[in-house]
Amino acid sequence: MGNEGLIAAVIDSGPIIHLAEIGCLPLLRIFSTLHIPDAVWYETVGQGRVLQEELLKIDIIKRHALSPVEINQFTTEKGFKKLDDGERECLYLCKQISVPLILTDDLAVRDAANLLNIIPVGSLGIVVKAYKSGQISLSEAERIINALYDISSLFVTRGIVEIAIEELYKRFPHE
Repeated sequence: MGNEGLIAAVIDSGPIIHLAEIGCLPLLRIFSTLHIPDAVWYETVGQGRVLQEELLKIDIIKRHALSPVEINQFTTEKGFKKLDDGERECLYLCKQISVPLILTDDLAVRDAANLLNIIPVGSLGIVVKAYKSGQISLSEAERIINALYDISSLFVTRGIVEIAIEELYKRFPHE
């Protein structure tokens, strides 16, 4: 299967780390391209939290070196000083290359994305999308969602996990 019909996303460190912790980085292939700013690369690969080989196996990665001056200007303009470097670079990159989707597990980044009309999707949402696009089975999706809660370092409540599992059982609008 090619990448037709898939969309591009900018990805923050959280989903990379959490999916890697449970051996599920290949789920990210549901996107046509994953844009990764250098700060996120440093937070994941550079700090040894994810193996470069594992990330590059996904084969849809595009790294971006961004201008610190432009990032600082964007950060000041938008009031995003409290976000970390990778988060700011992700939001800036979404706007810079017109990608309307950011993959992040951070609540503050999700709020900032909403202000910028960027759609935030977290690790649990990636699993739901993988299931709904036919990339994984229902039982596999449930197993992965539970593994994100039980095994990974993702901070999420059991209630949110249950909502994600319920989402798996919702019928598609066109069915």
